[in-house]
Amino acid sequence: MRKLFSKLSNAGVASTLKEGTKLIDEIFTTKEEKLQGKMELFKMAVSDRNSARNMYVKDNWLQKTFAIFFLVAWCTLTFVMLNYFVFQTIELQDWQIAFISSINGGISTKLSTIIDFLFGGSISGVNDVKLKSKRS
Repeated sequence: MRKLFSKLSNAGVASTLKEGTKLIDEIFTTKEEKLQGKMELFKMAVSDRNSARNMYVKDNWLQKTFAIFFLVAWCTLTFVMLNYFVFQTIELQDWQIAFISSINGGISTKLSTIIDFLFGGSISGVNDVKLKSKRS
């Protein structure tokens, strides 16, 4: 499970680097230039990630409050939707269902962003990028 989560969280970084290496292969002609360009691309990705993490080395109380608020709100709305759709223990009007569903969708997006920030972005997945790929 952890391996799957790691692959999913690193998919964005790895695909960005793969696209960058394809572009480098098209721009540069010699093997040395291509290798140097790919190494610089990797260095830029690592330094960008490090600068973003350094910005949040010390947790702020506001960050924790937002994370907890969105988690509690998402759990509450999911509980209401579960009781309505699955257990049918509560009665809701159509506008209430639409309102709760849209709010839950928005909160799910924010919660996903928080989870990506807190647990995503490790560089283990970028090691899959091949520095010596042949031009097709």
